[in-house]
Amino acid sequence: MSLIGRLWARRRERPTLVFVAALVLTALLAYPFVDWWLRANFEFASGFRFGDFGAYNAAVERWQRGESLYRRTEEGGFWGTYLYPPVVLLLFRPFTALLEFRPAAMAWVLSTALFLWVGLQALVAAMGYDLRWFERVGLAWLVAGFQPVILTAKLGQTSLFVGGLLSFAGAAMIWDGRRSADLTGESLLESPWALASGAATAVVGVVKFAYAPVGAHLLHDRRRMAGALLATVPVLWLSIRFFDVEAHRTYLEVLRWGVEKGSDDARSPTLWLAPYYKPLAWLPGAQMLRAVVCLGVAGLSVLAPPRARRSVFALGVAAVPLFAPQTYVYYFVALLPVAVVMLAVELERDGRPELVLVGLLLVHLHSYGLKFLVHNVPAAVPAFEALRPAYLLFQPGLWGNALLFGLAARSVVQSTDLTIDLLPILDGAENQTSEGDG
Repeated sequence: MSLIGRLWARRRERPTLVFVAALVLTALLAYPFVDWWLRANFEFASGFRFGDFGAYNAAVERWQRGESLYRRTEEGGFWGTYLYPPVVLLLFRPFTALLEFRPAAMAWVLSTALFLWVGLQALVAAMGYDLRWFERVGLAWLVAGFQPVILTAKLGQTSLFVGGLLSFAGAAMIWDGRRSADLTGESLLESPWALASGAATAVVGVVKFAYAPVGAHLLHDRRRMAGALLATVPVLWLSIRFFDVEAHRTYLEVLRWGVEKGSDDARSPTLWLAPYYKPLAWLPGAQMLRAVVCLGVAGLSVLAPPRARRSVFALGVAAVPLFAPQTYVYYFVALLPVAVVMLAVELERDGRPELVLVGLLLVHLHSYGLKFLVHNVPAAVPAFEALRPAYLLFQPGLWGNALLFGLAARSVVQSTDLTIDLLPILDGAENQTSEGDG
C-alpha cells in the first residue's frame, strides 16, 4: 500500500493527522504556482537572480587571478561576499569552469536539488517505507513546493546540498542501526554505514561551521565519530593543497565577524526581506542561551541509549536554525530530513505526528506569513501597530522550528534514563562501614 493509502486508511483512527497532512500537502503542492503569481504581480517577490551564487563565482575568479578569496566591505565586515571555508570553492569550480554565470547557477541549483530529492528518498527507505514511482515524483514536487527550497534556488545557495548530505547521513545511520543491534562491539572496518554517516555529517560542518550541532549524533556512537574524523583529514589536505595559509587566516576573521554579527541587535521585522529569520533576537543574553542549549544537546546525545539514535539525529539538526549565531530562512531546508525522521518516530510511538506536520507548515509559511503580519495586518487594523515591540515573536518559523526541536528533545529525554540508583552505592558504603567498625 502506498503512503497516501496508509494515511487515508487511518482517517477514522487519526482524523486530525489526516486533516493536517492534507493541509500541508495542499500548501506544498500549490506553492510553486503561488510563487509564480507573486513574482508576476509584486515587486517584493524576487526572481531567480542567484545572488549568492554570484558571490561564489566571484570568489572563484579571484582565486584564479591569485587574489584574496575574501573581500572586506567599506564598513569593515564581509557582508555580501564569499563567507565559506576556502576548500568549499572546489564545489563550485566545475560549474563555473564549464558554463557562463546563469547556466552555471541553474546547473548548481538543479544538481543540488536532485541530490536533496534522492537523499530524502534514501531516508524514507531507511525508515522502512517503499515509495512507489508516483510517490517519488510527488516527493519531487513537494520538495520544490517547500518555500525555503524555492528561496534557496532563487539565491543559488548551498542549503540544498547541505540538506541532501544530512538526508544521506541520517539514512546511513539508520541502515547501520538496523543492520547491527550491538553497536559497541563492532570494529570500524565492519561499520561502513556508520563511517559514511559520520563522513557526510563532517562535510556539512566543513561547508558551514554554523551547522556544528548536527554532529550531535556523532557523540552518540564512536564509529560515526571516527567516520567524521576520517573524512576531515582529506578535506584538510585539499584545503591546504589548493589554498594558501593567508586564505585560512582570513577565514578565521570571517568567522569572528559572523559571531559578532550574531550578537548585534536584530533589524526590525518591518524591514522585511524574504530570508529574514531572527529566532532569539527578542531574548536578552541570547548568545549564552545558545551555548547552554548546545551543551545540553551534546549531553543528551552522550547519555541517550542506542535506540534513540534517530531522535538524537533530529535533535542536533533541528537545533541549527534555532540556535546558530546567524540564521536565515534557507537554513530551514535542513528541517526536511528532521520532519521525515520525527514523523516516523511519532507514528511508531503513537505520539503526535500531526505536530511534526504543523511545525513543517509553520516553517513553510514563515517568509510571507511574517510579511503579512507586520505589513498587511497593521495597514488593515491600525491598532495592531501597538504590538510592534513583540513582532519578533510573530515569526511563524520560530514556532515551527521550536516545535520540531521540542518534539525531538522530548523523544530523546523519554528514551534516556537520567536517574541514578543510589541504593546500591549506599548499601555498599554501609557494608564497608560495618566491616571496618567490626
